[in-house]
Amino acid sequence: MNVVEKRLSCDHSEKYLVRLADGHAVETLYMVDEARRLTFNSTVCISSQVGCHMGCRFCATGRQGFIRNLTAQEIIGQVDLCNRTRKNAKQTPLEAVVFAGMGEPLRNYDQVKAAVLELRSRLGLCQFELATVGIVPKIYEMIEDFQGSDISIRLNLSLHASTDVQRRQIIPMTQEYGVEEIIQAAAAYAAVFNTKARIRYMLFHGFNNTEGDAARLTTLLQGKPLKLILSQYNENNIEGLTPANRLEVLDFYNTMKTTVEAEIFHNFGSDIQGGCGQLKQTVAV
Repeated sequence: MNVVEKRLSCDHSEKYLVRLADGHAVETLYMVDEARRLTFNSTVCISSQVGCHMGCRFCATGRQGFIRNLTAQEIIGQVDLCNRTRKNAKQTPLEAVVFAGMGEPLRNYDQVKAAVLELRSRLGLCQFELATVGIVPKIYEMIEDFQGSDISIRLNLSLHASTDVQRRQIIPMTQEYGVEEIIQAAAAYAAVFNTKARIRYMLFHGFNNTEGDAARLTTLLQGKPLKLILSQYNENNIEGLTPANRLEVLDFYNTMKTTVEAEIFHNFGSDIQGGCGQLKQTVAV
């Protein structure tokens, strides 16, 4: 595997287009965050699949469809590429790895788990995050696999809606696992690891940022070991989906913070199409 293209964001994030041995490609985002808006100031966001099964309406990867799973070595290879770049430039070494690039990591769980275990043993990395639309059985499998381990995997649940009907419009997987079921699984995961699962909620103008949404989210999240993470939808030029503006995000945050723990997420790399939901394969095979 090799880097075909490297792009630099105004926030100092770096996006790599990585060509695989079979000619397919994935994108990887390195985030440097000296202001500590993230938990760590040197993080790599990696892909677990070429394309994605989930078909999320807002996501550039999902709109390309699914091609194949990555192997554990292809997953680790993204980390190695980024790590070498950091060391060669004498920059801050990697502190954490985030499975939030292309693909649904829990649909490739065996290879993701193998990659995590090797990254821990070979590079000493023990801080991870994993973003999922909510593959419920696999969340419980993660509990079984990592309970008692020195490996920390923070769960990020991509919710983005407050009802099943609403969520099915943007995340078809909701037909398989409903909102209440995935919230219950995230809360169970957080309780076992004595942490807080992060509930990601991208705001779309006029779609999921009403007073009713706020009330329903409060009912879903209040009293559970969960933290609401709000952000703007990253524009992908999809008809019918418009990002909420900054004032709308702030208004929704001010409403939610009175009832649940909440924060506004800084979208790294959005100016180079490296933000959440923007990564995709851009190399012809």
